[in-house]
Amino acid sequence: MKKITMLLLTGILLSAGAMAQSKDVKKDQTVLKNTIVDKKLDKHRAGKNLANLRIKKALRDRREVRRHGRSIRRQGRHLQRHGVKHPIEKAKQQAKIEKDKKGL
Repeated sequence: MKKITMLLLTGILLSAGAMAQSKDVKKDQTVLKNTIVDKKLDKHRAGKNLANLRIKKALRDRREVRRHGRSIRRQGRHLQRHGVKHPIEKAKQQAKIEKDKKGL
């Protein structure tokens, strides 16, 4: 009787833990997608500033782009540890789909 109760209790705790993580993973995926969109905008702005010979602004924007890149890789590793396969590529695809929907 004790074994059955302990096994049942352990199963309930593990399933509750798994369900609690799924919401965090979804939220983290949307944060990753938004970071990718921000990186693209900053990269575009840095290129535009460089083309217009605004060197200091372009260098500042490039630093921000590199910071976004590090953040994206860190978030991708975090999501991979939680079982998401290819999180960065998925986020890039989602961002592209959203951009296409806004364009139409």
